[in-house]
Amino acid sequence: MSNVGDPAPDFSLAASDGQTYSLSQFRGKNHVVLVFYPGDDTPTCTAQLCDYRDGWEDFRQLGAVILGVSTNDLTAHKKFAEKYSFPFPLLEDPGNQLCKAYGILMLGGLLPIANRAVFIIDKQGIIRYRHVETLPIFKRSRAELLEALRQIAA
Repeated sequence: MSNVGDPAPDFSLAASDGQTYSLSQFRGKNHVVLVFYPGDDTPTCTAQLCDYRDGWEDFRQLGAVILGVSTNDLTAHKKFAEKYSFPFPLLEDPGNQLCKAYGILMLGGLLPIANRAVFIIDKQGIIRYRHVETLPIFKRSRAELLEALRQIAA
């Protein structure tokens, strides 16, 4: 399980926009808001990611990028991203390796679905914010994440 103060587990995963993203590519350049969510085009996930989409410029002004991750495949990610015009990629996690590395599979791994969780990783690759929802119907607001990023930058 990854906690605040730990080096963030690196990854290299294919995304909805046809590119491959690695955590290490942002080192020294951007903070990374790593958003794990249970499923594409579901009510709470849609509301959460649309909230972040609507604040995209605020995240960018604070030097952050957003990467969404769920256990859905690239076909579902692409359809979801296009439907809601997300300016950030949705990453495919085959075999749930990234979910396992961050310790966020539902029911302690009994279900092969990502729990709703957000990690903010600073430019040095250290986890500075971590929140895993106790119930996946809850979500972190854009305002909360932006405040956490401001604290990291201070």
